[in-house]
Amino acid sequence: MIRSLLRASSLVALAGVGLVAATGAGQAETEICTDCLQVRVGPPVAVRGPFPDELDAPFTAIRLDDGTLRGFSANGTTYVVDGSDIWDMKGPRRPVLEAGPEGSINDCGRWLTSTIRIEDTLVGLVHQERQCNYQLGRTDKSTAIATSDDDGLSWTDLGTVISGTDSPQPDRNTGEGDCSMVDGVDGYLYAYCMRNTDWQTIVARAPVSRPTEWRKFHEGAWTAPGLGGDSTDIGFVGTGVSYLVDTGWIAAVATDPWFGGVRLSLSEDKLSFRDLDEPLITIDESNWMRPTATDLVAYPRFINPGNGSNAIGRHFVLSYIYVPPGLGFESRYLVHHEVSLSIEAQPVPVQVGMALTRWSNAEGTALLASTGPMTGVRLGFRRDALLAYMLTRAPDGVASIKYAECVGNVGGEADHMLVEDGNCAAGYRRERTAGWLLADAAPDTVPVYRCRRDGTQTHFAASAADCDGLGQVDTLLGYGLAP
Repeated sequence: MIRSLLRASSLVALAGVGLVAATGAGQAETEICTDCLQVRVGPPVAVRGPFPDELDAPFTAIRLDDGTLRGFSANGTTYVVDGSDIWDMKGPRRPVLEAGPEGSINDCGRWLTSTIRIEDTLVGLVHQERQCNYQLGRTDKSTAIATSDDDGLSWTDLGTVISGTDSPQPDRNTGEGDCSMVDGVDGYLYAYCMRNTDWQTIVARAPVSRPTEWRKFHEGAWTAPGLGGDSTDIGFVGTGVSYLVDTGWIAAVATDPWFGGVRLSLSEDKLSFRDLDEPLITIDESNWMRPTATDLVAYPRFINPGNGSNAIGRHFVLSYIYVPPGLGFESRYLVHHEVSLSIEAQPVPVQVGMALTRWSNAEGTALLASTGPMTGVRLGFRRDALLAYMLTRAPDGVASIKYAECVGNVGGEADHMLVEDGNCAAGYRRERTAGWLLADAAPDTVPVYRCRRDGTQTHFAASAADCDGLGQVDTLLGYGLAP
């Protein structure tokens, strides 16, 4: 699935910004005031990984009768992982769905991408691939429905329900897949899928009572058959969908390099989407040709932390697959953030804040501040303090400073510091965009200082002028949103 997207990323690059319009042609805009949303994205936590052969699809989970959660992670084979909660997903895996026999519609693998309980039955949406040669950029995608009566430990395949109008080709991706399913709470299940002919999002639905009978949205009606039927795209809104129970909205998240990060789109009618103008988290690019200098965020999705579903309230988890800078797909991690969303009566000047967190190693001898996850040699670092929320883009009409995270070595010790973008010192490597800080103090902001650790020349950050008693101030970087 990851390798099947390599060709997709190159084609999208050729298409340019015009590909990512969120509202489909002919669709009326919704009445959602996206400018009235306020979002705070908490620290990123690597809850699983690294893996070379797993974590290649949106993560989904269910709540078991004993209160624990069962997660599903897939890469050709789908595995179950049990844990005490959504943050406890490091345990052993068990395969539950595997590739079909040679020549079958799923001979390259079966990826479970969504689960919904209907009475006592677990209904799963399954991404399928066949005739794959990932080195040539070739695979054919489709989607099946499966059911389980034992909480996902075994599955009954009910057959393919969504496929494209095209047929397999020798050197390109074909079909329709990478779908996520959501209960629309209107008697229907909805699947948001990628159409490989043009990389646009299409929608199909089926009655909850008959989950094998899917119809695609086409030319204003739900009339086209799921199998081989034509569809009217809704733009590029992504396929990571959830249902906001307080409002009845569909929320879609997508990794969008032209937008500068993970983009949130919302819909009242399940077809017409409006974008939040600020990314939920920043990215530098979305380069699937690994390894490369930048990190990769893929398959974002919102999860209800209580039951693992994608029916969420105002507090939920942003989940995605992560590959660190400079590394390839052998180093895949599952990353979760706590997220809070509020809807204000009036537009909010700065809507999104992304946590700038100070981390410490187990011995307390190393400190660093970052908006990214702790992976690799930093995997054991613990959260020391949430310093501020950085902005995810430059605010309109207000002076701000873009910061990067630079890593290097000073005095024989690893050093990680926040530096105005474009100014990494000699011997340091730019790791990622950290975010933006306001140049001047404003209501509900806190200062962010770059500090030097006592007894060393290594750097960290603090929101107090005394560097929390851990070192000396190097400089005032700017002002972030108050935690």
